Amino acid sequence: MARQTTPTWEPSETVPPPNPQRRDHLADAAITVLAEQGSRGLTHRAVDATADVPAGTTSRYFRTRDALLNGIIERLTRRLDERVDAHVVRPLDRAHLKGALATVLNMMVADVPNESLALFELHLEANRNPNLRRMLTGALRGRRDLIVRQCRAAGIAITEQDAMLLEMSVLGILFTALTTGAPDDPGTSIHTVIQAVLDQYAQTGR
Repeated sequence: MARQTTPTWEPSETVPPPNPQRRDHLADAAITVLAEQGSRGLTHRAVDATADVPAGTTSRYFRTRDALLNGIIERLTRRLDERVDAHVVRPLDRAHLKGALATVLNMMVADVPNESLALFELHLEANRNPNLRRMLTGALRGRRDLIVRQCRAAGIAITEQDAMLLEMSVLGILFTALTTGAPDDPGTSIHTVIQAVLDQYAQTGR
C-alpha cells in the first residue's frame, strides 16, 4: 500500500505578502492612537480599529509591542525627512538656512501636533523600556545628523554637539508648548534658539 503524504502548506498561497503602503497606514494609525490615548492605550486591537482594518492585521505586520513601537519611530523619522526634503530650498546658503530650519522644526507644532505628542509618549515610556530607549537614541542621533548635513550644505561647519543642543532645545520647547500652552508662540522660541546656535558660527566665519 502506497504511503500517503500530507501536502506541504505554503503560506504564500493563502496569505498575501505584506505591502509597504499597508504598513505605513498602520504606523500612521498607531501614531494617532499613541497621541490620543497615551502609551497604555496603544494596543494592536486599538490600531486595527483606528486604521479600520480587520482584527489581527496590525499584529501580522508588527508581531510584538516593541516591533510596533519601532515601527512608529521609523515612520515618524521618515515623515520628518519627507517634510524636510519638501520644504528646504537647495542649494542652501547661509541666508536661507536659518529660515529653512525654523520652518521645518516649527511644522512639528503647527501642522502635525499628533507626531510630537506621540514622540513624547515614547520618551516617557522609554524610561521603563531599555529597548525603546535605544530606538529613541538612534532616532535622536539621526535628527542631529540631519541638522549637521543641512548646516554643512550651507557652508556652516556646525558640530554634532551644537546640532544635538539645537535638537534637544526644540524638543523642550515643543513639550512645554503642547503640554502647557506656553510659550504662546513656540515658533518664535524655536527661531530664537536656532539663531543663537547659528550666530556663533557667523561670528567665527565657520
